[in-house]
Amino acid sequence: MKIADVNVGGRYVAKVSGVLTVVRVTEIYEAWSALDGRTRRYIDVVNERTGRRATLRSAARLRRPAPARGKGA
Repeated sequence: MKIADVNVGGRYVAKVSGVLTVVRVTEIYEAWSALDGRTRRYIDVVNERTGRRATLRSAARLRRPAPARGKGA
């Protein structure tokens, strides 16, 4: 996916620690990167299965929007 297609609060299927899982985007922000001397965009997410927070450095880890939750979820 591209960063322009990502919405805060949206649910997406993403690769986290080598496993595809559903995450919820909590924040998209820019920060200065001392490695290459420019600003970069970061995506803060919460893994819905484990509840852990993670930061994605690239929107390429987001595969597609997650399917809608059923009544049992």
